[in-house]
Amino acid sequence: MRSTTAVALTLTVLTSCRQAADATPEQRPTKPAVSPTKPKPKPIVTIARDDKMYTTYFYTAAEAVIHGYEKDTKVRIVSLSDPSTKRQAGTIWEGTVGLGETRTIPTGAGVYGLLSDKKAAILVGTPSSCAVVGYFLKDQDGKFRSNRFFTQLPSSAQMSGERVIVWAYDGAEVEVRNPKTQKVLATKTIEAGGRLVLDKEMIGALGNQVIEIVSTKNTVGAQVYYDQGFIVPSVEGHGAGRDFYTFAGHLTAGSNDLDIIAGEKDAKVTVTDLETGKALFTGTVPAGKIKVLELVDKYVRVTSDNLVQVQVAAFERNGTGYAEHHFGTGREGGGIDNDFKVTTSGGLWLFSYFAANPITVKDTKTGKIVFEGKLDAGSGRELTVGGGLFHVHSGKGMSVMGGASTCGADYSPAAGLFAVDDAMLNVIQQVAQARVEAAAARGVTLTPEAAAAAPLSQKEWDDYGAPAKASGYRTMSVDEANERATAIKKKK
Repeated sequence: MRSTTAVALTLTVLTSCRQAADATPEQRPTKPAVSPTKPKPKPIVTIARDDKMYTTYFYTAAEAVIHGYEKDTKVRIVSLSDPSTKRQAGTIWEGTVGLGETRTIPTGAGVYGLLSDKKAAILVGTPSSCAVVGYFLKDQDGKFRSNRFFTQLPSSAQMSGERVIVWAYDGAEVEVRNPKTQKVLATKTIEAGGRLVLDKEMIGALGNQVIEIVSTKNTVGAQVYYDQGFIVPSVEGHGAGRDFYTFAGHLTAGSNDLDIIAGEKDAKVTVTDLETGKALFTGTVPAGKIKVLELVDKYVRVTSDNLVQVQVAAFERNGTGYAEHHFGTGREGGGIDNDFKVTTSGGLWLFSYFAANPITVKDTKTGKIVFEGKLDAGSGRELTVGGGLFHVHSGKGMSVMGGASTCGADYSPAAGLFAVDDAMLNVIQQVAQARVEAAAARGVTLTPEAAAAAPLSQKEWDDYGAPAKASGYRTMSVDEANERATAIKKKK
């Protein structure tokens, strides 16, 4: 396997502005960002929102599929210098992606930068060159629940059992159509907990076309199943939660592993067959441990009294060496975090979004530390660790992917940085506003530019940083905030 070391990032990071993303109950701020006892006048400090670019970086084994959610989305993919392969930095693809369009870029393995003037979704791995893959869709905001998804189907459906499933957690009016012709492929009124299934015959006839999934009532989730090897989002739309719906089929080993990983507390878990109503498992999964059920063609619901992560990925039967890729969700389920429990069938791919990031990887079965080191922003490291469950802890935000070989696909959590930066723009504006007002109270005139220029203090981050933490993870530090703030405030 290839070893990726010290991939240098030299991108200028710019972003647009949006409201903070939805948070889990554990992430939601316990106090408002601005005191309700001190109403704010119309802001005198504003942060420029035009001429910005969304920027992030991602790891892929071979390809990047960019899904356009807005008209004329300008995208650039940048190769980052990599001493291990002697790959030089520079633009490897630049173009425009339209609404409902996709672009497949053969990148090769490694960490890459993505710059886009509008939001887009990033599917990585080998969805085109190797079709036996599985994943839940993410929209342009990096969300598992949405009123609208675009996805390009894998290149072929030649095995028995492929399907696309739309999950209606709260009930929904769902329509699946061809985004170019607007031809309706399927429509259904779905009750809460129900589903719409596109079977092999339909998706096989579509080939690798793009489909659009629209829900006019409530947000839905969508699962592309051509093989196991994917995380399952909770009904709240996060990777960690207490209630999950998924399908576990038989591709490609004759059965699939349903993996349930308990969080920081013991979890009382029930797995229910949605077609028969029968409980397939009821029991306790100890904190930090994993429970695996071998299933064949089952639609199931997983419920728990405490936070767990759920995935359908080879672990026990045919675990070691199974060709698949899936991203870890992290302790808080967003995919960018500083604490992960992640399974793998052979390797781990680590990459950091922040500079000087100390990382430790431990085998949960043996307690052995298999890696200790630091990664810089945009740098990656591949580890060959063998199959198992691993605890990855870092000082700052990162992502981690498990799997083996170069056959697999998943939506990159890198787009989660868009939401963090969106929220950071609001934090910067609030802090600058407070600085201007405090200076005026002392009889000092402070310009908005000067007010926004200085780094955030710990107190300012404590007072105003809740929305950004909710968009990322609750332990995000003031150092990480200042790193993103500095990048956001850079000009083209």
